[in-house]
Amino acid sequence: MKMAPSEMDPKANPYLAHHYEEPASNGYSNGYRSNGNGPGGKGTLGNFERHKVTSAACKTAEDGPQNPFNSKPLSQEYFNILKVRRNLPVHAQR
Repeated sequence: MKMAPSEMDPKANPYLAHHYEEPASNGYSNGYRSNGNGPGGKGTLGNFERHKVTSAACKTAEDGPQNPFNSKPLSQEYFNILKVRRNLPVHAQR
């Protein structure tokens, strides 16, 4: 039997539930990551505040020396790809 829209609770819908989660202090709700990054962490991404990140802050995170997602050192191949990517016309729109 199909329910009327007025009887449906959007919080119970798994596709909409993320709209009703209690946000953390910076707007994210995924909590603290063990590597120090993420909301409340001390890593590069832990300092980012949702909807208030600048391109300069992203450049700092990209420039390393550690991967902001897993805190491992960035490889020389990463920096070679980054150099090529920064020369692309779309990168200037950032």
